[in-house]
Amino acid sequence: MDTVLIDQWLSGLESIAVLDEASVSVVRQHIRAEGAAVGFSPSALGSIVNVASELGHNQLAHARGGRIAIRRIARGETPGLEIIAADRGDGIAAPTDALRAVGSDPQPKARGSLGVGLAAVLELADELDFDVRIGEGSCVWARKFTRPVARRRQVGLYGRACPGEDTSGDDGYFARSDDDLLIGLADGLGHGPPAREASSAAMQTLRESTALGVGRLLENCHDALQDTRGAVMAVARIAEPSDTMQAGAIGNVSLHAYGPGARYHLTGPSFVVGARGRQPRIALEDHALSMRDALILFSDGIFTRADIGGELDLLREHPIIIAHQFVERFARDNDDALVLVAR
Repeated sequence: MDTVLIDQWLSGLESIAVLDEASVSVVRQHIRAEGAAVGFSPSALGSIVNVASELGHNQLAHARGGRIAIRRIARGETPGLEIIAADRGDGIAAPTDALRAVGSDPQPKARGSLGVGLAAVLELADELDFDVRIGEGSCVWARKFTRPVARRRQVGLYGRACPGEDTSGDDGYFARSDDDLLIGLADGLGHGPPAREASSAAMQTLRESTALGVGRLLENCHDALQDTRGAVMAVARIAEPSDTMQAGAIGNVSLHAYGPGARYHLTGPSFVVGARGRQPRIALEDHALSMRDALILFSDGIFTRADIGGELDLLREHPIIIAHQFVERFARDNDDALVLVAR
């Protein structure tokens, strides 16, 4: 299990192993070459080089088996670069503290300070996504464009296994296209590797069919999980920048949306994805979102009373902070917990 996530995060990408300071220097050289090729200004190029440097040094100080990939991207007619920094470490235990370190200490800290690294990345990048799995590793996607682009939602996943277990039975996934964001979360029945086998099979099905509608995706997951112990799951596709959403759920994985003066909840009917000989029962709804709304998916390792609808300060934070706070405040102590936030 220790290599599965990093292999998925970096699937199809050439990456550089971060082994020492020389490795980080190689990453910076690649960034400079790619940034010049896509037309970054000197100041923007300096920012994205510093992002790569901070992520590389973070891996040296805190991770095992870190790797960094660089790829060209575009938002409409505007080119940019995306840095994907993935590792097999212990996961970022306190992303709230790390990201809130922005501007909190004007004095430079020792090399390897987790807070300084991620805080600097938050300031320098245009967009950041996080996937943090305690005990398994972390991945950061940092994007920078050659000029300002319309805001898109950022994503944060934060999860941990049931206390006493080495492997979480929960899994999550997100994928971007030019005009939408697909997010999904599955909770395998029970705990440990067999539960993770089921949830990971569901997420692999999403990876293989990202263009399908939500209902069809859930049906495909139901077929794919026939030989597993089964799972419950939720999927949402958000059209950007129009902000319409189609959401679907099977079983007791919850989907909440919170924003100023607005809330939305969806939980699936009682059913197990992969139950043999039965047609899946799917709760499927369309819903309008505001760009200020936070969309939150969470497994049943989170208490059903979880509610941050009135916490506007928290809802303005980066999604990984919201996800981390959800787990810290509302997770059960006898179950796996995974939270995915898009905002």
